[in-house]
Amino acid sequence: MSQTFDRVRSRSSEESSSAPVDVQGKASLFSDAASAPALGSLSISCSRCHTATVVSYGRAVRLSVPSVYVPLRREFPVWMRCPACDERRWVRVRFR
Repeated sequence: MSQTFDRVRSRSSEESSSAPVDVQGKASLFSDAASAPALGSLSISCSRCHTATVVSYGRAVRLSVPSVYVPLRREFPVWMRCPACDERRWVRVRFR
């Protein structure tokens, strides 16, 4: 008795060559290019670890309690918890 697998497609060379390229797949996992934050998020850059982290508004509020805003400090005006190094540092917050 032979079994047929009619639901399984057979692999052929023409199918594999015409397969669509995965635009945001494996290459995006290993890329170093920084992307712009999505709509509805914030970019927080730390003055000590020099890491820019994209967070949601809700997480930014949790990180910023308590925080200090000093408008005289131009580059990093906000004293709050950095999401990357998890310490209170001077950070820059960019809205999207």
